Amino acid sequence: MDSATLFFADLSIVIAVAAAVGLVFSRFRLPLTVGYILAGVVAGPHAGPALIQNEQNIRMLSDLGVMFLMFSIGLGFSFRKVRQMGAGVVFPAIWDVAFMVLGGFCLGKALGWGNLEGFLLGLILCDSSTSIAAKTLESLGWLGRRFSDSTFAIALIEDILAILLIAVLGGVGGGAEGSAWTTALTVARQVGILLLFLVGAIVFGLLLVPRLMNWVAERFDDELVLLAALGVCFAISCLAQNGLGLSLVVGAFLAGAVVAEARSRRRIERIVHPVTNLFAAVFFVSVGLQLDPRALWANAGVIALITGVMILLKAVNNTVACVLVGERPRDAFKVGLGMGQVAEFSFIIAALAMAQGLSERPLYQIAIGVALLCTATNPYLLRGSDRLYGLLARCFGPRAHETFHWYRRWLTALTARRTESGSSLAAHLRGHAIFLGIDLACCAILFAGVYALSRLAPVAAFLSRLDGAVPWPWFPAGRLLCCLGALLLTTPIFWAAWHTWGEIARHVAEDAFAGEVGGLTRVRRFIRTILRAIGWAGLIAYAAILCSGFVANLLLLAPLVLFALAFGTRHSKRLRAEYNASHHLLSQAFDLNALPPEDPVTLGSILAVHTETFLLPRDSAAVGKTLGELNLRGTTGAAVISVTERGGKLNVSPGRDTRLAAGDSLVLVGSDPEIARATALLAQR
Repeated sequence: MDSATLFFADLSIVIAVAAAVGLVFSRFRLPLTVGYILAGVVAGPHAGPALIQNEQNIRMLSDLGVMFLMFSIGLGFSFRKVRQMGAGVVFPAIWDVAFMVLGGFCLGKALGWGNLEGFLLGLILCDSSTSIAAKTLESLGWLGRRFSDSTFAIALIEDILAILLIAVLGGVGGGAEGSAWTTALTVARQVGILLLFLVGAIVFGLLLVPRLMNWVAERFDDELVLLAALGVCFAISCLAQNGLGLSLVVGAFLAGAVVAEARSRRRIERIVHPVTNLFAAVFFVSVGLQLDPRALWANAGVIALITGVMILLKAVNNTVACVLVGERPRDAFKVGLGMGQVAEFSFIIAALAMAQGLSERPLYQIAIGVALLCTATNPYLLRGSDRLYGLLARCFGPRAHETFHWYRRWLTALTARRTESGSSLAAHLRGHAIFLGIDLACCAILFAGVYALSRLAPVAAFLSRLDGAVPWPWFPAGRLLCCLGALLLTTPIFWAAWHTWGEIARHVAEDAFAGEVGGLTRVRRFIRTILRAIGWAGLIAYAAILCSGFVANLLLLAPLVLFALAFGTRHSKRLRAEYNASHHLLSQAFDLNALPPEDPVTLGSILAVHTETFLLPRDSAAVGKTLGELNLRGTTGAAVISVTERGGKLNVSPGRDTRLAAGDSLVLVGSDPEIARATALLAQR
């Protein structure tokens, strides 16, 4: 039997076994994903009758299935929806991925694994499955609720982050045999290629693919629409894998995302849905084909421990992150439970790690075992989420609920409150944040200048003699002197940074509310205290990082930092005056209302003024408005010295009440830039 015949025979077996097991699992309302994986175990070479044994065919089926699965997930992705939800989903996704990678690494170290294996375990656990979450919430009838939308959006953002992590993993594998520098360069190269591909595929894809799909959908039947959609999927996936050396997953997901921006998205989804469902089942069956029950049994304890820790960490991470962005605690808890399963990317990451020889442990088998346990337990956890939340709510008590209430009200007020100048409080805080960034950058520049000065030959020789004059060889007197000088030089700027942070803390804690209501004073004091503690810790850590360029010993650095703090406290009044003066000067430099007085009129400025006639078009936005409403002189600098109406009536020196009509001829006076601005304003539609 040739290879093509053998491949189609294996594909037929996979589809038949998946259909049989899927009917049984659907009849008893069990997760279909688990059924497909078990179908693969039955048909695979590790258990049962071994209907499929060709490893090459198994890999081909897996690649084919994962491509259609990621294309299907991409069709459910929406750039507009993610942008609409904003930080409410981006922050929890980044928070969850970061803490899950850290938690997986710590768990791996606790199990006695190496650093790289712990990092791989964190990558396997960090992403949650969009498809499994969707099927679970659909079976519970919870689709369309707010926390369901949040769950989908966070899972989709985690998919994007998982794609980036797969690129990093490819770089680690490519540079595993070289030095740390080689590995870092390989990772940077992979991430750079991925970012360029993402930008290019998104920009050109959004410009071309939706138009193509709309054109096909408007003129042809479902068959050609299906072929066009799959053609886009295969083309972008092939470019990603064969042209740029990226994962097949990247291209398939982006293909689905750009196709989803077409106006005919619903029709495309309806047509493509049966095909993507078929090959998604093929993917999960191919996962089961590579599953070895003996390896699962040998690592059953590790799998159970990892599953329990993963579900707990997912629930805690997402609940805390969603509460921080203003979700109601009950909805945040349901999001946390809904995210308690590993995604399809986990199998891909584990397979890449095993193929590149990054681990001697059966990570693929462990990932599948964890996925099976999570998928089996997740529906039951979600069904009991209200009962579990009630138990936790009774443990925390009414004071915690009151705190959550005030926190959500404070968070809402940050974006809605207006300052005395009329600007939003958030914009006011952004201004302070810009000044804080300038202060920190100035500190780094001055430290770099002192460090460069200390490297000059005469200064370096003096510092070396100073080191030799001290009887203790462990005491770097010269470097400590440079560090102290840099600290004293930057103490005013550090004080300004602290004062700016104090202003941010005050505005955040005090100005978000108007008046004293209930427990508001306690909430304000708590927020202000937390922010001030964060500010102290951050500035001290930043100063220590800058000082480490001279001295890395924290015991030697501590007295210097304390001396700088005492110096700043001693001269706080003078520093406050300098801060206010410099802050006012910088504010004036960017304040359009504080422009310097114009230069006196000269002969050159008089000669630069001329007149120009402008015919007001019919579709101009200025039609029907008065000259006072337009305020041309105030906004552009040019003035209207006469208006000739369409009937020929001339109005010399028109007043503010003169109303303009289509076809009026206006004589403008001013310099070239002023007249250009005036004509542009009058030509606006």
